[in-house]
Amino acid sequence: MKEVYPGIFLIKEKGTSGAIKPPENIYVLAGSDGIIFDAGYGTKKAVNHLITELKKIEEFYKEQNKEFKLTRIIVSHCHPDHFSGLKRIREALGIKVSLTKKSAEIIKDKKSFIKSFETDAYKDYLRVRKNITRRIINVLRNVGSRLFYQRIYGVSYIDDPEEILDDNKEIIINGEVWQIFPSPGHAIDHISLYNKEKGILFSGDNILRTITTWLGPPNCDVSVYIKSVEMIQNLPNLKLILAAHGSPIENPMERIAEILTHRKEREDQVFDIIYSNSDNGISPKDIIKAIYPKDSRFLHQVARGWIVLTLKMLEAKNLIKRQDTKKKIIFFPVKKD
Repeated sequence: MKEVYPGIFLIKEKGTSGAIKPPENIYVLAGSDGIIFDAGYGTKKAVNHLITELKKIEEFYKEQNKEFKLTRIIVSHCHPDHFSGLKRIREALGIKVSLTKKSAEIIKDKKSFIKSFETDAYKDYLRVRKNITRRIINVLRNVGSRLFYQRIYGVSYIDDPEEILDDNKEIIINGEVWQIFPSPGHAIDHISLYNKEKGILFSGDNILRTITTWLGPPNCDVSVYIKSVEMIQNLPNLKLILAAHGSPIENPMERIAEILTHRKEREDQVFDIIYSNSDNGISPKDIIKAIYPKDSRFLHQVARGWIVLTLKMLEAKNLIKRQDTKKKIIFFPVKKD
């Protein structure tokens, strides 16, 4: 554990398998009415590591004759690297699980989680020739994902949270006022936690120090994500961002500007590729190849998400149009009069 700000501790969970299971940051706002922000992975190893680190914080507080008591755990959103440890942490510490209504609906049971996370998100953009083939692929993917989430992330579900929070609400933590506010885009239920007086933001996955936030169907939206980042940019007195992955961000305005610039460059890149293929159009698959000509099939699968979402955004702006054929979908720029 590391004290990243007086009274705020970072516990880092080790990841495996690269981007599939990245290192995860869990934050502890220590004090007489403390909270844990994000639950991390739910494997026995991950939760045992968390408990060991919490004991170190408790000993640190005892040495200073300060009270240390955790009362709640809150998650930024219900992707598996953020909520999977909820059940085991509650059992180990006897603390309340506090969720927004949206988050509670997503992780109340396996069926709800799979429905929110594993829909056929690409069906409008990627053509599979035979419907039976598509159905077989979907069945295999959904069965595989269930086993994957349980084995890799240690996912468990919560159908009885002790507290349902409004997703735009002031809460008191250790006698201080913190603001929960919705910040969707990366996830439909994503929230952030901010203390105006200190200028500290817990950003979840929205603002990361060195990597770009993953954006892909089914419950991501590039336009909504950009609005959330712009809202964070306008927070008064923002000084420090504590993200779910990576190290603290001590230059928040500079980093936010970089993220917004990057998203605009990606939008322009996709549009320029479509514009340069105005005569015959271009498919999403060929757009991916044009952007990542030498990269692996795995990276193509990862990148497909943000490219599909960018196509949807460009369509909504009436900058591109689609043409459906029996074999594939192709895109053309909209001709302006």
